[in-house]
Amino acid sequence: EINDQEYETANLKYYNEYGGFSEDGKEYLIKVNKNNKLPTVWSHILANKNFGTLTTESMGGYTWKENCKLNRITAWSNNQVTDVPSEIIYAKDMDTNKKWSLGFNPMPDENNYYIAYGFGYVRYTHTSSRIKQTIDMFVPQNENIKINLLTLENKNPQKKNLKLIYYIKPVLGEDELKSNGNITIEFNQKSNLIIARNTLDEKKDKRVYISCSEKINSYK
Repeated sequence: EINDQEYETANLKYYNEYGGFSEDGKEYLIKVNKNNKLPTVWSHILANKNFGTLTTESMGGYTWKENCKLNRITAWSNNQVTDVPSEIIYAKDMDTNKKWSLGFNPMPDENNYYIAYGFGYVRYTHTSSRIKQTIDMFVPQNENIKINLLTLENKNPQKKNLKLIYYIKPVLGEDELKSNGNITIEFNQKSNLIIARNTLDEKKDKRVYISCSEKINSYK
């Protein structure tokens, strides 16, 4: 169980009513909800020398390869107020039809969202429909890949049936207005891969691969 006191206590270093450093100084802990939002977006960058992602307390941000301006993989809103995400994980309780986003934006529920910024990773924790969801997000040191490691813990006495939806707003270049309408999507069912490619790219190297440890049932 999440202990609220871990995220709002005098034991946190430099606590400012929104967050603070853990006692060992290795994590910055933040708690947000509908009634307690941060005054502005607090970003965290995860990157190696070729690949990176910027994420926020609301799970906003974007991803890039080699150049964060010229070669964006997903869109960046660069808005300190709305923090519109371009990569979203949604969940749906198939028994109750309840839907929510695992990050605070864009579809929060009434429960708290806990964020831990660490060295080379971020951990998001949230409970909805009595299902605890933990996402460990990181970029490996030597690979051009972003990983969302999702752990689900069912606190209900009965089994739950969840549907997970992963959404991205692709750019695959510098300008999302130019890319819009020029990105093709292909599903390789055998490899459980979704491949997106920018058809304006003459070198044919602007493509991304999306996969999951679970079987991908549908896409659009």
